[in-house]
Amino acid sequence: MSLSEVTEGIDQVQFEHVRVLVLKNVPEGKTTLIDTAFDENGKELVEILKNEYGSIDRVIITHGDHGHHGGLKHVVDAFSPELVMPADESKLYTHLEEESFEVGPDVAYEDDDLLEGNIRVIQVPGHTEATSALLLEDRGILISGDTLDGSDRGGLPDGYLLPPPALFNDDHRAAELNLYKLLEYDFDTLLVFHGSHVFDNPKQKLDDYLVEREWNEWDPRTD
Repeated sequence: MSLSEVTEGIDQVQFEHVRVLVLKNVPEGKTTLIDTAFDENGKELVEILKNEYGSIDRVIITHGDHGHHGGLKHVVDAFSPELVMPADESKLYTHLEEESFEVGPDVAYEDDDLLEGNIRVIQVPGHTEATSALLLEDRGILISGDTLDGSDRGGLPDGYLLPPPALFNDDHRAAELNLYKLLEYDFDTLLVFHGSHVFDNPKQKLDDYLVEREWNEWDPRTD
């Protein structure tokens, strides 16, 4: 596990298979945690959050995979933060029920909602039912929420983007086609939870990837 700064005001806590992000002063005067890694990471995550930030004011969960919400109970028990989760992500709520987690969301968000701190929700179904990317509109930073991975996760050179592997997607074709939705928004930095972040023209790289898909006979921008 390691802690590092990704860009000004945003840190990452890196575990073996996944990372979480910490937004400092978002909203003003508060600290926001994006996702909580696996359950086995929970105790270590809480320890580093206490040591580095003192407390966490808000947790945003992007989707229902264990590696993104597994440590939630540890964080809630330690900090009692505001809890922000997708409203229509049955996988997430099924997992929480199985884990006897009885705390509901303070904010249940939907697609295109604007969260406090000027964070726009962009839901891209396919990986899961309501996988959500988060756009920091004031800064042009898109947090992928597993809509996209860094290309080096798949053994390719870093600096590019790929959808999550088909093995991990509920509907792989939808997970790719629905990425066109991200092109409707402006961003110049893309932060991922797996692989390397992309700081150099990520929107154009995503556009190039989608256009060149061999199976892609439909381009929504031409409708």
